[in-house]
Amino acid sequence: MRLLPAVAVLSLLLSACGQSPTPTAPAPVNAPSVPAATDPAQAVLAASQRFGQLRSFHATLHMQGPRTLEATMDFVAPDRYRLQTDEGVQTIIGDTFFLQRAGEVRQVPVPPGLLAQWRSPLPADAVAADLAVEDLGDDRVGGETARRYRVRHARAAPDGLLYWIGAQGLPLRIERQGETQSQAFKATVDYSRFNDDTLRIDLP
Repeated sequence: MRLLPAVAVLSLLLSACGQSPTPTAPAPVNAPSVPAATDPAQAVLAASQRFGQLRSFHATLHMQGPRTLEATMDFVAPDRYRLQTDEGVQTIIGDTFFLQRAGEVRQVPVPPGLLAQWRSPLPADAVAADLAVEDLGDDRVGGETARRYRVRHARAAPDGLLYWIGAQGLPLRIERQGETQSQAFKATVDYSRFNDDTLRIDLP
């Protein structure tokens, strides 16, 4: 089955290296809301495409299931990633994973294009006709107002995902529940620090 791209990538990288998601607080009655989209599918698709054009962002992953994962990741265009896990800090530049362990740095090739999945919360070739999107109304993520959607993709796993879009028209959170290897999992990815010029990722 197809996992949320961030989950698939992190699982691969964590295997090379050897908590429950934060609940969403209800939106206060008087909080400004993100306007409802005329076409929810197009709103979700546009948010994903807009996200793919960012110069930088920060992501936090919480996953419960066959294994528990907690990790953060920074991205700086065009192709630099920094992954922070319990194993320490790992750096990916282009198609090279700089594996840091026991005071040594080893270069491990990454399949071409694998990390590019982080740039598109939905499949890069998705079109609005492929999406069944339900508008679930106002919500909040990390103190920011958001619009929450349930999204199903015609060529992905049937359980779909929850997708929060903020006032800037960018995804703030993506949550997926499903099964892998006949075991239930729940994964939440929160995004922040969009186009933050202070984010830097140097060679280890």
